[in-house]
Amino acid sequence: MPDDDDDDETPDEPENWFTGGDRSGLAVQAPDSGRQRRGADRIIGDIIKKAADLSAPNEPQAARSNTFHGSGYTLGSDEVESQFVPDPTAPPATESEDEFEAQRVVRELTFWQEGFSVDDGPLYRYDDPANAQLLEQINAGHAPPQALNVRVGQPVEVRVARRTDEHYKPPPPRPFGGSGHRLGAPTPTVAGADAPTAASILMPGTFPPSSRSSITVTHSSAPAASPRSFEVNMAEPNTSVQVRLADGTRLVCRMNHTHTVGDIRNFINASRPENAARAYNIQTTFPSRVLDNESQTVKDAGLLNSVVVQRWVD
Repeated sequence: MPDDDDDDETPDEPENWFTGGDRSGLAVQAPDSGRQRRGADRIIGDIIKKAADLSAPNEPQAARSNTFHGSGYTLGSDEVESQFVPDPTAPPATESEDEFEAQRVVRELTFWQEGFSVDDGPLYRYDDPANAQLLEQINAGHAPPQALNVRVGQPVEVRVARRTDEHYKPPPPRPFGGSGHRLGAPTPTVAGADAPTAASILMPGTFPPSSRSSITVTHSSAPAASPRSFEVNMAEPNTSVQVRLADGTRLVCRMNHTHTVGDIRNFINASRPENAARAYNIQTTFPSRVLDNESQTVKDAGLLNSVVVQRWVD
């Protein structure tokens, strides 16, 4: 007597459907979406487990050396540039420590009910075979450049968030992503019967009046130009430029290859508005070179993944 269990389909076998009338019919095979989803769940579990293992605290070492060793910098001033002192015990490297630090990026990988996303990017659905290959690469310890927006071999830290019980939520639209005018002094006078107040024209995030508008803005004196922000298109080639300010602060600026040296100055002035009132140069570290052509792109200036320094002129 045959076993009843033989009639049951195994979970891995595709389901067969039958469609048609009483004299003709067609046997079709159901889509294999269930198997693809099970495969995605397995990979998600592996990635989350690996992330948990990496974030677990390490066991304390039995004995540690109290002797300090490493690299550093000599004390410098406005006239004498500080010099980098490498670690004599460190193995030889192909790039400097500053360049390596500027290249490192952080990406947040979020698993949703129907797919996964990277940072504020679009949804990668689990039922897409191409996206399944991306998960396989991430699970194997590789960083897919097209998904994580990194260069081949670039250091990246992936932070994992599991929200598989929620549907994908697109990021909220940004309120403003262009340039504008900052509120400054002296207060401008506004002519026109229907003209808005001066503050509404010069508030951050507003556009200047168009040529069709009847609004005329006059200043009693010409204040210094306010720094302008710029927008980074993550779909285009981009890079990180580390900026060492004159006060010792370090900033990292994300830019497209088409942004200019002038955009680096705008970035500095936006981060430190008081710097706009004092003359300074932007120059490379080694060899030292003043970047005086502010219309030159960061790619043409050789500033991709580099370090620049702010130097006071007076």
